[in-house]
This record gives sequence, C-alpha cells and structure tokens, in this order.
Amino acid sequence: MANSGVAPVDLTSNVGRVRVLLGDTDPTNVSGGYGDYLYFSDDELDAVLGLYDNNPKLAAARCLETIAASQALLLKSWTSDDLSVRGDAIAESLRKIAQQLRAEVVASESSDAFEIVPFSEEDADSSWWN
Repeated sequence: MANSGVAPVDLTSNVGRVRVLLGDTDPTNVSGGYGDYLYFSDDELDAVLGLYDNNPKLAAARCLETIAASQALLLKSWTSDDLSVRGDAIAESLRKIAQQLRAEVVASESSDAFEIVPFSEEDADSSWWN
C-alpha cells in the first residue's frame, strides 16, 4: 500500500493530529484497520514528528512545505484553452499555512513573564533583588 496508515485516523495520536492539520483524513482501500492516504504514510509522518520534537504543528508545517515543493515542481504554471493551472500559487498558499502553524507554536511557547529562582538556600534567604 502506498501511504499506508491507520484508518480511521487516530485523533489522539500525534500522527493523527498532523493528518488533521494537513486535511489528509480520508483514506481509500481501507482494510484491516489500515488504508491509503493521499500525501504521507504513518511511518513518514512519524519520522517528521521525530525531527520536530513530536510537535504536530511543526511537523505539519514541514509536510505542507514538502507538498508545496512538489506542487511547484510538478504543476508549474500553464494554460490550455480555458484551463489555467498555477502550481506556484498553490505552493505559495501552502507555505503561508505552514508559516501560520509555526507562528502559532512560537506564540504558545513565548511568555512575557519570568521568575527569579535562587540557586542556593543562601540566595533564597537574601533579599538583594527586592
């Protein structure tokens, strides 16, 4: 099977969460709890997750960029009669979604608050920072 994965999508797993973010949730040829997905296999998604500390949004962003590169290379831009295909525009849209996912991760990890933590009990008893 090409792009084999658990079917239906396991929404409690990081692989399933990446699938949801990619919109790759409708498998074909479902049999025995597995099916074929459009873009990536579960093993491929698991590998990408491993590269990004199991963060589904960062993994999905990388996957979208991979899809964007394929679209730009394969479709390019062409017109025939009244049909026009712009692979570059599709790729740019996918890259913007990837950028948005990365921004969401940065926003959730950043904080304006900080705490002064003493390094020893001697520091804890002093009030030099007050």
